[in-house]
Amino acid sequence: MGQPFFLPSGGRLGAIIFAILLVAAWVAFALRMRHLVRLMLLGRPENRFDHLGERVKYFTLMVLGQRGVLRDPLPGVAHFFTFWGFIIIQLDALNLWTQGLNFTLPIISSRPFAVLLDFFVFMAFLAVLAFTYRRAVLRPRQLRSQNHGMADAYVILALIALVLLSVVGFEVFAYAASRGADWTPFGAIIGPAFSGLSVRAATALADIFWWANVLIVLSFLIYIPNSKHLHLMATPFNVFFRNLRPIGALDPIPNLEEREDYGVHKVTQFTWKQLLDGYACTECGRCNSVCPALATDKPLWPKEIILGVKEELFTIGGLHLISHEEAEEKSKTEPMVGGRIHDETLWACTNCGACVEICPVSIEHVQKIDDMRRYLVMEESRFPQEVTPLFTNLERNQNPWEINNDTRADWAKGMNVPTLAEDPDVEVLYWVGCMGSFDARNRKVATAFAKVLQAASVRFGILGPEESCTGDPARRIGNEYLWYMLASQNVEVLNGYGFNTGAKAGSNGHNGDGAGHINETLAPTDAAQPIPAARAGVGVAPGRAYNVKTVVATCPHCFNTIKNEYPQLGGNYEVVHHTEFINRLIETGQLTLPAGFDRRKLTYHDPCFIGRWNGIYDAPRKVLNVINNDGVAEMPRNRNRSFCCGGGGGRVWMEEKIGKRINNTRVEEALSTGADALAAACPFCITMFEDGIKGVGAQDHFQVDDIAEILAHALDAQPAGVPGSTTTTTDGGAHA
Repeated sequence: MGQPFFLPSGGRLGAIIFAILLVAAWVAFALRMRHLVRLMLLGRPENRFDHLGERVKYFTLMVLGQRGVLRDPLPGVAHFFTFWGFIIIQLDALNLWTQGLNFTLPIISSRPFAVLLDFFVFMAFLAVLAFTYRRAVLRPRQLRSQNHGMADAYVILALIALVLLSVVGFEVFAYAASRGADWTPFGAIIGPAFSGLSVRAATALADIFWWANVLIVLSFLIYIPNSKHLHLMATPFNVFFRNLRPIGALDPIPNLEEREDYGVHKVTQFTWKQLLDGYACTECGRCNSVCPALATDKPLWPKEIILGVKEELFTIGGLHLISHEEAEEKSKTEPMVGGRIHDETLWACTNCGACVEICPVSIEHVQKIDDMRRYLVMEESRFPQEVTPLFTNLERNQNPWEINNDTRADWAKGMNVPTLAEDPDVEVLYWVGCMGSFDARNRKVATAFAKVLQAASVRFGILGPEESCTGDPARRIGNEYLWYMLASQNVEVLNGYGFNTGAKAGSNGHNGDGAGHINETLAPTDAAQPIPAARAGVGVAPGRAYNVKTVVATCPHCFNTIKNEYPQLGGNYEVVHHTEFINRLIETGQLTLPAGFDRRKLTYHDPCFIGRWNGIYDAPRKVLNVINNDGVAEMPRNRNRSFCCGGGGGRVWMEEKIGKRINNTRVEEALSTGADALAAACPFCITMFEDGIKGVGAQDHFQVDDIAEILAHALDAQPAGVPGSTTTTTDGGAHA
């Protein structure tokens, strides 16, 4: 390590003062970080150290590669250069500090590094201008907040600008003072303009800018962990410790049958990772920009949920570190749930997952919301009154209605569809679900899909009265115990018929068509991205759509629950959504369809629970492309950016009393494509959209059909004897 051209701290006394300031700033920073870590560790323990290889790769892509923020081009590019500029400039700051102590660092003090530094200084300065223009002039809605202003952001932008200016000023006058020996690009470009200055004057100005840089950077160091830009420290860890469990699954309540408290109403009942989410929040507002509840004027701002939890941690958690009793008392008088976070905010959520999918820093909003719902339901009995009969019927009848579960197979009368009690050796179980079994409109979907299976000679059966509601609405609303009761019963039945033997060893709970994955939709080849079953050899073989006992569901909510949540109870199954299964039947040649049969202009809605939560985007479109020559007229919001129908998270059972109806909004978007019909793949979506079509007065010229219904119409139109027609044989009717 060589000596600098001059001692910018101003001699021995200056070096001593600088050393004292440097140590003091780092001590203040360390003490604040220690406090933040202690607060975070007040949360419940949770293992996030599994699959280290996947975590490292994802960290590299999302943190170092900035893949998440780059999805939003203008702020994304600006953030990319701010992020890397910050790192490069901090390396330069280390070199400036060592100069103050009369030595320099190798490499960092080299000319190649000087070129790299000045490039990022220039780009970071442009980024600061872009951020300032965006906040002061464009003022996008996503940056708005219920409770938080922009003052902190402007302070940060000002500090960044001052750091950049101090770097440039030091380089220019160091170049002038050394007569070009202390070379940098900015120095070489601007420095000659000050060649008339004496060495002493130029040195004095270089010293001033050096001290300015030192004081600003050290102030920044102290300010960051006390501001919203704490995310600079927390984001890398939050991304590294992201959820690697099945993304469509809610976490279970540990020791459910032995607990005396349920859900979350105190900040210390969250896990440490859930508390880390608050530290990592950049307040970018992307979650707000895609929330269907907020878009239709409901009182749900996803960003405020995260920030509210963080503020509760700072208030109540800080008291816990001083006096546990005082913290508990304050929690009672100023509750988090029902106080800082309002009940109606939690009930507005549709569990669509848009906030989680778009978040660039791996924050898990939905789990927090549903944890707090569990408290409201299981401890306080505070929930929308229209949910009461749902819970009662699920408990008594194993379905959401006052209908005897013994009639669950009535929809299939006359179709020669066996139950597993009659034929326990079937290869495919069609999980019909409550909507397909009991709802008049969705019974048509069940009938249509059964016809498709028969046309493809699939040996399938149904459970009939042995099938119960999967428990999805109960769990998503917050009644974990009712979900547990229903799910345990179904797992016992499925295991009893041997479907557990078809599970994949070590499955991560996903086998979508590879089109997307929450927080990974830009990178289908990411390490955590599931390998499509059709490519992996799991569940399919040449000429066959399956080679293990398989559960097929027409309801995305049933599909997601059985696939991703039943493993929590020991139920591991090969589970396929019916759109995937139909696509397999077509690709393997088991099902033949008349090309271009449906001549309507179709648009397609991506259901949240097979789309964002399970990455199934391509299979439904492939099927529609076979049956319709013109394919799909996409809505503006499609695939991972799809807009919810409004029925998820148990909302299909609740009244929508605030703002505009979500289903009406989505129907209007579908109508804007000029389509004649909306292709659907979810019974909840069909119910919501049929109401929405009536709500906007479009029932005379627009309709919604499940993909299975579209196919069944095509099959019915084929003459008898044509491969793929639904003409049945005399051996039981389950074959073409």
